[in-house]
Amino acid sequence: MHRVLVYRRKFLPKSETFIYEQLLGHRQVEPIVLTRQRHMNKKLFPFSPVYVRKHLTGLSTWLRRKKVKCLHARFGPAGLELLPYARKAKIPLITSFHGFDATKRVRENPSYRRALKRLFRKGMAFTVVSQHMKRRLVRLGCPAKKITLIRSGIDLRKFPMQAPQAVANDEYRLLSVGRLTEKKGMDTLIKAFKQIRIKYPKAKLIIVGDGEEKQKLRRMVKKYQIEKQVVFKGALPHHAVQRELARCHLFVIACKTARNGNQEGIPNVLMEAMATGRPVISTYHAGIPELIEHKVSGYLVPERSSTKLARMMEHVLEARGDWPHVVERAREKVERSHDISKQRAILEDLYLRVMKK
Repeated sequence: MHRVLVYRRKFLPKSETFIYEQLLGHRQVEPIVLTRQRHMNKKLFPFSPVYVRKHLTGLSTWLRRKKVKCLHARFGPAGLELLPYARKAKIPLITSFHGFDATKRVRENPSYRRALKRLFRKGMAFTVVSQHMKRRLVRLGCPAKKITLIRSGIDLRKFPMQAPQAVANDEYRLLSVGRLTEKKGMDTLIKAFKQIRIKYPKAKLIIVGDGEEKQKLRRMVKKYQIEKQVVFKGALPHHAVQRELARCHLFVIACKTARNGNQEGIPNVLMEAMATGRPVISTYHAGIPELIEHKVSGYLVPERSSTKLARMMEHVLEARGDWPHVVERAREKVERSHDISKQRAILEDLYLRVMKK
């Protein structure tokens, strides 16, 4: 078995299930994890071995002692951290870009942008989660031939297709899941829901997640006098998110480009909702249109438009006859392009190719 070192400075925030899933199930390589801080969320992510090194001094010698044959840095800044040690130890380096590292960080930090040119030149390979992100890397100076598309994937066994929830007295249950941060567009969603409840006063909006915009969003809900209709559940473990998906009628996430340039990859929770058999509404943002084809496998509206989002939510609630066809095609799309076992196989093949080089 070839040993691959996966480096994530923090291992592992709750929102990064996609990284954990890509550590599992390999047949020809043995991943080990290196982190700079204490192993977080062990119950959620029970992986071993996880090595903690607060400082990277002497890392090249340690890598040789551990017989590591390939390095995999998660996020652009991690690639820059590992680059000098990869070169010294003569080990190939793969860097995965996921979102802020190709958008917000580039815009905010000119020295980081300049350093990326060196990483693109010296690094062996790079992965992205969407064609949209691949185009960004190419514009930043990464050779297209070094980029492999490895889409985010989900374990479809955990998200079986569910029968639709019955609706009584227009008591629709709308669900959104994501960190309460600007790029998730929860403020846009709350404004749109305020308009929806005029026609559907018994509808409820369930928001799962936590983050820096929590108080701002709570103030909005209070101002619009919809405290009884909007429920903040806080951050929930994965099994509880699965339960919320099964209980909802419609899933909505209004992603947008933040003022600092920060963008999504493609939110995994959209794939989870589609796999579960729930109609989804989202935005023309980053790689999301690569997952959702408008009016075929879900519905899309422009970023930041609460009016258009409200109109689309109303349209979808009134077009329940279309739901069976839409959710069937959505499930097919996830099975075809976002099955974690298929994406994991592409990653393992990349590991083997760079080690052979």
